[in-house]
Amino acid sequence: MTKRLAGQPPLDVVFVVQGEGRGHLTQAIALSAHLRDAGHRVVAVYVGESSVRPVPEYFVDEVGAPVEGFEAPILVPDRHLRGMSVGRTAWHSLVHLPAFARSFAWLSHRIRAHRPDVVVNFYDLLAGFAHTFSPKGTRRVAVAHNYLVGHPDAAAAPSGRAGRLGLSLLSWGTGWGAKHRLALSYDELPPHRAVVPVPPLLRPGLERLSVTDQGYLLAYALNPGYALDLATWQGRNPEVAVHCYIEGGRAAVGAPCHPKFQAHDLGSEAFLKHLAGCRAFVGTAGFESTCEAFFLGKPVLSVPVEGQYEQGFNAVDARRAGAARAGSYADLDEFWGDLPWPDPTSVERFRGWVGRAPGVFLRAIEGRMGTTVLH
Repeated sequence: MTKRLAGQPPLDVVFVVQGEGRGHLTQAIALSAHLRDAGHRVVAVYVGESSVRPVPEYFVDEVGAPVEGFEAPILVPDRHLRGMSVGRTAWHSLVHLPAFARSFAWLSHRIRAHRPDVVVNFYDLLAGFAHTFSPKGTRRVAVAHNYLVGHPDAAAAPSGRAGRLGLSLLSWGTGWGAKHRLALSYDELPPHRAVVPVPPLLRPGLERLSVTDQGYLLAYALNPGYALDLATWQGRNPEVAVHCYIEGGRAAVGAPCHPKFQAHDLGSEAFLKHLAGCRAFVGTAGFESTCEAFFLGKPVLSVPVEGQYEQGFNAVDARRAGAARAGSYADLDEFWGDLPWPDPTSVERFRGWVGRAPGVFLRAIEGRMGTTVLH
């Protein structure tokens, strides 16, 4: 357990979390536990949500603080319920501008009412600008893997200059007012401008899991179209059991499936148990789930959501670090037939890097930060 600095009074901390995807939520759960262990208080958690991305129950149960949702921008799936539709996303944002303006005013008011010592923003755009109205003296901490975009030692997605510009602008907006942007990284990299690479925030208890190989493929599908791809693959490979996690569980898949294809609703503990027992993991190119699989020494196929530069960046950066193979669901046969087991030395090095997270983030939250928080 990492303790706060001698003489450091307990701090009141507010979290604001982007609810699009589940990695930011998982990071908030982990950081909340580290702060409580050190005697600090997470007094409120605000999560961006929508009708298609509600706040999951497991997050409310595990984050250890009062949770409230607010309407926030989302990435709207295409008509095949697979990748992101730029047109639909833009139209949704335009139609909901008044609601987002109300969310901004509400969030600004709630932050001021708490008068927190620190606001931690897990990559939410409204929160980035709402920080402008925080009480004087409130520190701002911005946390996300995406802050590595543009770092000279990180990988770049193979295409999409416009997408990279868009992600860079989003990172600038979410990090508004933060002296440092804490970039969750697979490995230790040098600070670059305002970006400080830091260890991943993984869920407590991961190190206590019993790792086995029970022969099944574990999957996470962000959108229903990808779950159908997985079900189709399993139907062609009936000897392989597949456990697929997707919001809505079996109802989200819709079509009849082989008995060995099991769809599960999102759940933290159940997912980690399946991850510890799987032979390999395939999923949307999220940073958090790839880190968890790498920590447990599992082969990973990282599949970027179509139309999202962020996902392409995540996949190639995971490949750079030796944490995953980047590809698509069309590569499942090749992946399953020749699993890319991670190098054990790299896994141990990664575990050591993850183990430094509590101390690193405690120093960041307490404001004991110069050009780096790592030493």
